[in-house]
Amino acid sequence: MKEFFGFGYQAIPLFSWFYVPILLLYTRNKPYSNIISAYFVSSIGFCTGFLGTFRATPEDPRFPLAWFLTIISLILNVILIITLTAERYVTSHSQCIYKRVLLFPAVWTGLWFLVGRFGPLGDYPSLSTVLIQWSDFSQIASLGGRSVLDFIVAVSGTIVFEFSSFPIQALSMSDGSTVLLANSEVDEEYTADEEPNTTSRKRQYISLLVHPITIYSVILTLAFTYGGFYVNVRPDSLYQVTYPEYIPKTVPVGCVVGPGDAYPELQADHDVWFNKSAELAEDGAKLVIWSEITTVVKNDEDEQEFIQRAKDFALLHKVYLGVTYSLLEPVKKNKFVLVTKSGDVGIDYNKAHPVPGVETQAAGPNVLQYIDTEEFGRIGGAICFDFNFADFIGQASTHKVDVMLQPSWTWGPIGTYHQQGNILRPVENGFTLFRCVSQGVSGIFEPTLNGVFNQKVASNNDEKYVFYLPIQKRLVTLYSYIGDLFGYVCLMASFVLLVITYRDSRRLHQLSI
Repeated sequence: MKEFFGFGYQAIPLFSWFYVPILLLYTRNKPYSNIISAYFVSSIGFCTGFLGTFRATPEDPRFPLAWFLTIISLILNVILIITLTAERYVTSHSQCIYKRVLLFPAVWTGLWFLVGRFGPLGDYPSLSTVLIQWSDFSQIASLGGRSVLDFIVAVSGTIVFEFSSFPIQALSMSDGSTVLLANSEVDEEYTADEEPNTTSRKRQYISLLVHPITIYSVILTLAFTYGGFYVNVRPDSLYQVTYPEYIPKTVPVGCVVGPGDAYPELQADHDVWFNKSAELAEDGAKLVIWSEITTVVKNDEDEQEFIQRAKDFALLHKVYLGVTYSLLEPVKKNKFVLVTKSGDVGIDYNKAHPVPGVETQAAGPNVLQYIDTEEFGRIGGAICFDFNFADFIGQASTHKVDVMLQPSWTWGPIGTYHQQGNILRPVENGFTLFRCVSQGVSGIFEPTLNGVFNQKVASNNDEKYVFYLPIQKRLVTLYSYIGDLFGYVCLMASFVLLVITYRDSRRLHQLSI
């Protein structure tokens, strides 16, 4: 089985598409022990894919806390046992092809939605993360979020499996044409030598039109048409409008990349980071943000002095300055403070979703903060792992935020993977994202994944960059109105399909008595 490459930091996208059909091939209509062995193999593969998570520096052991990752993998892959068990129950009690096609994707998507919505990891471990670089596919998330992507991957697997399980035969018609039908759908009233009547032909055409494979093909074509349109046609650019008419102006913005917790002596030197900010301001940056926990302050008194220095800096250079720091005492906090060019504190934010097992501080309020600016429109901000929680970042749609700022610090092998998942948030909510990341990917990311202003650079430690932020209003997306409704629909559909199957099986059992 190829699920070793389905999840993880360096997964092969093609293998992620193979994951579901291989699972079904191995478990459907096979002994229940195959489900158990699939669970353990998938857990090992999942653990292998994320094995370097806790390696913060090159000096650390290659795969620290492997035992902890093994436990996490075993817990998360309970989703697989539940999904395959439900799938086994439905397929063993019903021959309805719609149930066989829809049950697995509905349960799978619904359970992963619950993990992302209510679990401590958000959507970090999702199977679809590796596929997000496929822009036409990922743009579909603007309709229903991450759950739509998970569902498409899963239903593609069940469709492939059912297509191979139900051989198609060609039925010759009187006009010389042929109709492709599943063998189980050939009318029993006539043999191969008999000519089907008009009514039968209509029934067969209808059967072909409502076949799950046909419906799937139509829906997928429409979805990819939608995604391709948004990816390749900018707002106000139809039809063949000249560039100056629809390309917005840009404003230089600066990113100061700190060291995170990897180099505490450098981190504690405030002068280094203010000097880099001054250099960016001299280069023309109108907004400067620091990567996550670029520096530290010891206590409340030190924090007040530090914030006053940030205010003085913003007033002197006439820039918006977003400083990020770790407050050590009396209560540890991971903070992002955005100071306006007039020297006022516009955002004073404490990280709402600390990384489990890495950050021990208490979570801040689950409230997204924002300010209105003359230059950039409405600006919001959150820190690093916060962007793995779609419901939290979805507040940007509620408040009609145009630009989101994301100071971040990643480590070990996770930088590129984390960026791949996080850039789904602007697609869902329609804002422009400005990331400033230590040991990760910094840059500008638009609501369309290959937008003309998308800029990115692999940023390490103790660096600074200038990017060019487009001045544009947020795009209105369907997801901004319905949020995670699709995930809840999948949960409800799972329940309904299981109840209907149980009811029908009980009815058949009573009739057979």
